[in-house]
Amino acid sequence: MRTLQSISCKVKSRDCDAYVSFDNAENFYLTKFQSSFGIGVVTAEGDVFFFTDGRYFEKAKRSVKHANVILWENWEKFVKKLKDLKLNRLLIDDRKVKVSTYDALKKDFTVKIESNFLSEFRAVKTEEEIALISRAVTVAETALNHVIHLLKPGITELEFRAELIKAFFKFGGEDEAFETIVASGKGSAIPHWKTSNKEIRDGEAVVVDFGVRVGGYVSDITRTFLVGNVSSELKDIYDVVKEAQRIGIESLKAGVSCRKVDETVRKYIDSKGYGEFFVHSTGHGIGVEVHEAPTISKRSSEILRENMVVTVEPGVYVPELGGVRIEDDCLITENDAFVLSTLPK
Repeated sequence: MRTLQSISCKVKSRDCDAYVSFDNAENFYLTKFQSSFGIGVVTAEGDVFFFTDGRYFEKAKRSVKHANVILWENWEKFVKKLKDLKLNRLLIDDRKVKVSTYDALKKDFTVKIESNFLSEFRAVKTEEEIALISRAVTVAETALNHVIHLLKPGITELEFRAELIKAFFKFGGEDEAFETIVASGKGSAIPHWKTSNKEIRDGEAVVVDFGVRVGGYVSDITRTFLVGNVSSELKDIYDVVKEAQRIGIESLKAGVSCRKVDETVRKYIDSKGYGEFFVHSTGHGIGVEVHEAPTISKRSSEILRENMVVTVEPGVYVPELGGVRIEDDCLITENDAFVLSTLPK
């Protein structure tokens, strides 16, 4: 795989023998094999090894095509295998490893640290990855369309969430991409509201933040619904967020700074008097995980590149009144962005 070759070249450029990953999401990215335990090793010479225990070993041997699968027995035999392979100078990501593991490695190896070592590779998607994310978007949207008639006064947040998740599986999803959020009334003004037994009532905003995992890749979509006879201010906020998102999506293209996109969205919301109520970043990358590089925020130094897939999700959250968030998944192209999600707003 071309990506694995590029990773090997980066390892070599750091004067190391191998990059070692203890992170399950990273190891899925490297092997396309899902497990709750594994250690991935990519050498400077282009070899890939995947250590996993007896729960996964036989399946991994049959499934993994681009790595040598080795049975994990214990730490001592793992160290010996790396020594036998003459992998003495190891590179690890300090954000992806426990301190105890780092300390154990230092006893037998020369260890270098580099934060976000794989981020630049994971941020730019292959055609296969884009197809899987697109499928995850389709499944999520089909599921919402299947249950949206249930979103009315009297149903609880948790009841609606349960019906939506059931539909994920009905239409081909493997799992939730993250814990689905259904936030109504005052709860909609809390961006990461914990879905509750609260009944949805007439006159409330309902934020539904949801996504599905398909083939190991995720979607991440948010829609806000205004139920019944809502206040004029909630309607105004909805219009502001909808326009801010349109402006944000139109500013996307390869070569544009993530900070600039965030500034453009934030400036518009501020001009409408709601700047203090936009309390999170404008978006983020998605892929194997629901939050990957790049980050579209005022602190980001990243530049958008062709074939990145990012969210654009401005929100306005007014305490005691309610909140609105609208989020779509966008594929970055040379001259603009293609919006993968198609649900009406």
